[in-house]
Amino acid sequence: MTKYTTVFTSLLRHLSRSDFESVVSAHNGDFKVRTFTCYDLFKSLLYGLISGCFSVREIETSMLVNTNRLYHSGIKQVKKSTFCDALENRPHEVFQDIFHKLVEKAQCIAGRRQKKFTNPLRIIDASIVSLCLSLFSWAKYRKSKGAVKLHLNLDGDNLMPFNACLTNGKVGDSSRMQFLSQESGVIYVIDRGYVDFKSLYSIDLQSSFFVTRMKSNAAFKRTKNNPRSKDSPILSDVLIELTGPSTKKHYPKELRKVKYRDSETGKVYEFLTNDMSRPAIEIAMIYKERWEVELFFKWIKQHLKIKSFWGTSENAVYSQIWVALILTILLWIAKALEGIEVKSYELLTMMRAGLLTKNTLVGLCTNILPLKPDDGFSQPLLEGFKW
Repeated sequence: MTKYTTVFTSLLRHLSRSDFESVVSAHNGDFKVRTFTCYDLFKSLLYGLISGCFSVREIETSMLVNTNRLYHSGIKQVKKSTFCDALENRPHEVFQDIFHKLVEKAQCIAGRRQKKFTNPLRIIDASIVSLCLSLFSWAKYRKSKGAVKLHLNLDGDNLMPFNACLTNGKVGDSSRMQFLSQESGVIYVIDRGYVDFKSLYSIDLQSSFFVTRMKSNAAFKRTKNNPRSKDSPILSDVLIELTGPSTKKHYPKELRKVKYRDSETGKVYEFLTNDMSRPAIEIAMIYKERWEVELFFKWIKQHLKIKSFWGTSENAVYSQIWVALILTILLWIAKALEGIEVKSYELLTMMRAGLLTKNTLVGLCTNILPLKPDDGFSQPLLEGFKW
């Protein structure tokens, strides 16, 4: 009954408990665990992320204050030592697999929603999360700096994560390209750091398209000029062949190079694609959608806890980031299934204020007036983060 449902449990009902337990069993996550299971840790991490807790001590104190309300949310009150021990020892692969299961569910819900272009849009990019090397010695990046890198494939039509992987900062972007681009019949918008002609050719062989930026040192020869209008922002539209000894071997087919001038900034961009039939201006518009992944990275870093961490081990850091990504999927699913129209940040703010109250997500949003565009509390970067 709604009377006994809290906002926290209302969010969690979109996650199948049986799926969670099957993943835990597959990774032997609760081996020799008596009380604080992987599911208990997951709920505590989710509680800390939504509440915006800065430390494990704050999570412990917040739960202590709300002792009488934890029961109806299914959250176990936890001591600092127990939480830290679980965060170090429960395998982060459990949360990684749960993320991918929720992505599958979200994609089923999205179904055949209207696409921005004729093919589904996927945006691939990476973001660095800086760490202190003296505390996170495993996170090698630079001589005196540590980092974790989040490699992300964003669903550009529905603006939610589609695939992701985590590495230390030293791992190159292009090394994760093939893992993030395994679908057929889609359009991949790829950051220049991911340009690897062997991977690009794999995309072409699986009947998908890619749009990326042209590298300045790429050797090529022009084979054909495509017609263009003189008053168009398209400065050139040509077919090319790569002439470098290794690049020609890795990508033996023709490519298309489009030069575009942005009317707002005056900057000139050169795009590389294997799409030979789409209008050149549409190629430019496709690459412009890459900004959505930048907005997502800004959103998750500003509003979820992935810039400072509750543990120092690799397992603890990865677990926290995976649960943050799971939260973004849960928010998307909740908004899609329950018809919630408020922005994700507004919903997160309301949840933070009434997380353990006896209410539902829909009830929480009832009678909430949308913020005006000129309201001081509005968040312009969230304009692109919607379902």
